[in-house]
Amino acid sequence: MRPVLLILFLSSINLYGQATTGNEFYEKTQYLDAVTAYEQVLPPDRDGTLLNRLGVSYHMVNRPREAEAAFKAAMRVAPQESAAYNNLAALYYFQQKYGNAERELRRALERAPENTVLRRNLRAAKFARENSKKANDIAAGVVNEKPLLVQQRLNDLLEVVLLLPPTDVQQATLHEIRGDTFFARKLFDDAIIEYRRAIGLDRYNASVANRLGLAYHQNQKLKEAEQQYRQAMKLNPFYLEAINNLGSIEYAAGRFDRAMDQYRKALKIRPDSPTVLMNIGACLFAMERYDEGYLIYQRALQIDPKSFERTSSAGTLIQTTQRNESMMSFYLAKVFAGSGDTDRAISYLYKAVEEGFKDIEKIRAEPSFAVFAADERFAKLLESLVTPG
Repeated sequence: MRPVLLILFLSSINLYGQATTGNEFYEKTQYLDAVTAYEQVLPPDRDGTLLNRLGVSYHMVNRPREAEAAFKAAMRVAPQESAAYNNLAALYYFQQKYGNAERELRRALERAPENTVLRRNLRAAKFARENSKKANDIAAGVVNEKPLLVQQRLNDLLEVVLLLPPTDVQQATLHEIRGDTFFARKLFDDAIIEYRRAIGLDRYNASVANRLGLAYHQNQKLKEAEQQYRQAMKLNPFYLEAINNLGSIEYAAGRFDRAMDQYRKALKIRPDSPTVLMNIGACLFAMERYDEGYLIYQRALQIDPKSFERTSSAGTLIQTTQRNESMMSFYLAKVFAGSGDTDRAISYLYKAVEEGFKDIEKIRAEPSFAVFAADERFAKLLESLVTPG
C-alpha cells in the first residue's frame, strides 16, 4: 500500500511542478517551452486556467487546432470564466472568422461585462465582420509585424489588432480627446461636434457613443441622447454605462417601469454600484414604493457614505436627482437617522414638513428617530406641527 501512495504522491508533485514550470515559461512568453511543460500535466488534472494558458501558448506558436481544442476544454471545465471565450475569439479573428469571433466575445462579455480588453476586442470584431474586405486588406499589411493579429497579451487575455485604417483611428482618437476636454469644461455643444466627428471615422466605439449621449443629455436633447445610448448598447449589449443612462432618460420621462428595467440590468452587471442603487431608489420612490426605496437607499449608503452628496453629471454613469416630495424626504430622514447622521436626518425631516408632511404621530412612532428625541431641533419640529404658524 505504501509504495502505491508514494507513487501517487510523487506523481502529484511532478504534475504540480510541470504546471509551475509551464507558468514560468508562459510569463516569459516562451510559449513553445510552456506547451511542452503543460502537456506533461494529465488531462484530468488540468484546470481552467492551465487549459486557457495552454490554448494561448498553442496560438502563439501557430498551432490553431490544438489552441481551439484547449480553449473549448477550458470552457467546459470553467464555464463562468471569460478568458477562454475571449481567446477563442482572438483565434477566430486571426482565421478571419469574424462572425464567430464576435459571437464568442459576446459570451465573454456576458461573464465579464466591464473588462476593457473584451470591450476593445468586440469593437474590433464587429468592425471586421461588417467590413471584412477592408479588414482583410489591412490584416495583410500588418501580418509581418503582427502575424497572429495579436496586439498584446494582458495576463491571460489576448487583445487583437484593430483592423480599422490607422489614420482613421488616429483622427478619431484626437476628436475623442478634444470632446472629453470640452465635456469636462461643460462646453457641451463643442463636445458634441468632436464626438460626432470621432464617430464619423469610427462608429464602432461604444464608449464614444455613450459620451455623445451624455453631451446631448447635458444639453437637454433627450431624444438624441437616447439614440446614442441605444447605439452604444447595440454595439455592446453589456455596456453598463449606456444601460444605466438610458434608464435615466426613461426616469426623466416618467416611464418608471421601463427605467427600472434598465437599472436592474445595470445592477446585475455591477451589483455594488452606489450610483445604480441610488437610481433604483429614486425610481422606487417615484413609484411610491417607499419601503423598498428606503432599503435600497440604506444599501447604497452602506457601500458609499457619500452617495447622497453626488449628483449626475461628472462621469459616464448618470445618477438621477431625487424628486422633491414630502414622503421621500421623510424616508431619507429615516435613512440618515439609521446611519447615525443626525444633522442630515433632522434636515430632511424639516424638508419633509416644508413639503407638506404633517403626520406627527408617524414621526413620533418611528423607531429610528428615537436616537435624537432629546435634540432641541427635533423638539421644535414637533412643536411646529402641534401649533403650526
